[in-house]
Amino acid sequence: MPPDHPLAPFAPLLPFLPLLIVLPILYVRMRKLMRPQPLKLKRLWIRPAILAAVAALVVWAPRPGMTRHFTAGEWAILLLAGIIGAVAGWHFGRSMTIEVHPEDGTLMVRGGQAAMLILLALILGRSSLNAGLQMGGAWHLDVLLITDGLIVFTAALFTVRSIEMYLRARRVMDAAK
Repeated sequence: MPPDHPLAPFAPLLPFLPLLIVLPILYVRMRKLMRPQPLKLKRLWIRPAILAAVAALVVWAPRPGMTRHFTAGEWAILLLAGIIGAVAGWHFGRSMTIEVHPEDGTLMVRGGQAAMLILLALILGRSSLNAGLQMGGAWHLDVLLITDGLIVFTAALFTVRSIEMYLRARRVMDAAK
């Protein structure tokens, strides 16, 4: 950034700008998650199905002007990202409190602080990776592969979170009957 640019005095703070935007949003989201909300068991599959379909399209669809074939090492990285995302999603789902409303018998879900910590770790990890990639080309990283890995991670996280919540909600409903 040129020294005469109006934002030049704030240049050292620019890498932290996404955090300054995301942290207040996370705070508001955390307050909302701490309140019980109705859990619609029959619609729990919709969001992860859409996310998985979009993730598959983004990762495996041909890119304009580019032919991409994944090597065995790249497949291994994507598989590892999916496994780590699935494990994080399982813990994310387990951190949600599911109970039956005593008056009307509907399922209620309330998020835990562990869920917000997982989201915060994801955002901090992405910001750190972004800063590391901007620091220099000495790492020789494949940015496209990293992006694809993050997409697979996120799709696995939210899909497995929904599966865990569905299985546990069914057990809670059966126990309440």
